[in-house]
Amino acid sequence: MLLVRDYCVGGLARKLMISEAAVSQHLKILKEAGIVTGTKRGYFMHYRVNRDFLQEMAQGLLDLSNIPQINSSLCHSLAKEGCLLCKVDP
Repeated sequence: MLLVRDYCVGGLARKLMISEAAVSQHLKILKEAGIVTGTKRGYFMHYRVNRDFLQEMAQGLLDLSNIPQINSSLCHSLAKEGCLLCKVDP
């Protein structure tokens, strides 16, 4: 919902049909993680998704997906000692 527009705690609570306290707790976690930001408007704080953060995380996931994978099926389960892929020394 916060991707489409910003909401205050009360508005989110009504839309999600949960308590304002529950919404506040979730928003606190999302804000601490950098996923949402808040802007004070009068007496109310309005929250929105931090799109820059989402784009950075998306790029990070893409970068991770491009890391080459070593084929661990070449390792014999009983002969890990001296395995070149596992690099376990006896």
